[in-house]
Amino acid sequence: MAVNLLFVTSNASKVREAKHALGPNWKVTHKNLDVPEVKTESMEETIQRKAETAFSLVKKPVLVEDTGFFLDAYPNFPGTYTKFCIKRIGLDGFLKLLEGKNRQAGFETWLGYHDGQNVRTFTGSVKGSVADKPRGKAAEKLPYDLIFIPQGEKRTYAEMPLAEKQETSHRAKAFAALKKAFP
Repeated sequence: MAVNLLFVTSNASKVREAKHALGPNWKVTHKNLDVPEVKTESMEETIQRKAETAFSLVKKPVLVEDTGFFLDAYPNFPGTYTKFCIKRIGLDGFLKLLEGKNRQAGFETWLGYHDGQNVRTFTGSVKGSVADKPRGKAAEKLPYDLIFIPQGEKRTYAEMPLAEKQETSHRAKAFAALKKAFP
């Protein structure tokens, strides 16, 4: 039996990764909408509020996603402000912040599914490090893939084919958790 999800996001690359991670028994419909986010330092609180907002906008069960990038050199940063950070200082500015600093980092992806009554959350994470310079070709709206090297790898996510990235991806892990929770 196929499971239907309405994925509300303005990032088509995330939809492509979701479809790949969930497989053929899942029908993922994309609603291209940039859902306003209430930012807090808590990824869980941010995704819960985002799911509530998305549901209020489309009036049907929705799935939303938020990914935070976390640097060991700057605890809890940029975290929920990952997209804002890249828009303001770009990858070059971001790499400048790490000059002479610890380059260990990680991603956390949070999914929020709102069925009209409750929000259920699912998460996935990955540890790794930040490259000295951007490498590879990143999917649209996934710029951090150019500089993130997952643990045990020498290549950035942007240097890997999608199927290979999905083997360690924070987003793939979050979708695996979602998949387990549904019949």
